[in-house]
Amino acid sequence: MDSPDPPRKDYGFKDRVFQRDNPLTPGQPAMPTAKELAVMAGHPAPAPRPTAAPRAADPNDVMSILQQNRTVERKAGRDVVEIKEIKSRRKREFWLLLVGGNLAILGAVWLSGITMITVVFGLAGLIIFSLGLSWVMWQVMDRY
Repeated sequence: MDSPDPPRKDYGFKDRVFQRDNPLTPGQPAMPTAKELAVMAGHPAPAPRPTAAPRAADPNDVMSILQQNRTVERKAGRDVVEIKEIKSRRKREFWLLLVGGNLAILGAVWLSGITMITVVFGLAGLIIFSLGLSWVMWQVMDRY
């Protein structure tokens, strides 16, 4: 059971003490205080409180509009969500680049002649290329 709303608070002006920089001339009337201004303005009329329950014929009732949308969805058969597994294109591209790049480096070593220097440079190229590609693809996958 909900607790009843607390009584409404009436807010008003407080008496403030101001230091007057420009003293009044003898013929000028005194300025009214904040309390006197509030009394002259009168109390504001209380605003009507909205009710929590929606009216029956309210065309702008959000819940009834949403229910109408849901019934139309159900009738059209569009309320069923189908989850499809999407194959990762990044994995395929990673393996294609890794194998293709390493084969290109090995082919360059093979075509330049197999000596100790070309084998060492080829191994270094394989390691640097594989680690660099793995790091770049990991950074790309981390963002998406």
